[in-house]
Amino acid sequence: MHTSVLAREELRIFEELISRFDSLSEVEMRAVGVTREWSAKDLLAHLAYSERAAAEQVRGFEAGRWSAKKRTRTQMEHINREVVSANRATPRHLLREELILARSEIVAAMKRAPEELEERSPLARIVYSQCVRHRGHHLEQLHAWITRIRKS
Repeated sequence: MHTSVLAREELRIFEELISRFDSLSEVEMRAVGVTREWSAKDLLAHLAYSERAAAEQVRGFEAGRWSAKKRTRTQMEHINREVVSANRATPRHLLREELILARSEIVAAMKRAPEELEERSPLARIVYSQCVRHRGHHLEQLHAWITRIRKS
């Protein structure tokens, strides 16, 4: 796997997410509908948390103490509820900044990585699962929701 290809896809998804969030008004950010339970702001809080967790995994990998921790669906649902609840009062610009800051750690690690990255390497796994697949899934949800609300 070429690190530059992974980095381009990560950047494309990230920029599109930020652009979509930035296109929303405060009222739209707070309207539940991106998922059955989440507003766009809730999704932004979730992504900021997930990005911080991915950055922490990258730091662990670089320090030689990485382990692929798999959480159960129940554990993830509990964490998601706590994150969303804890961030309802957090201003959107702070959540956006948290997401960008955590991402910068991941991008820096990718820049330090060799151009040829083993697909099973911890860095490739973290970036692909958290930054490409996970973010891409939520980008699709956000895009579909924006399309629906803009048609109404």
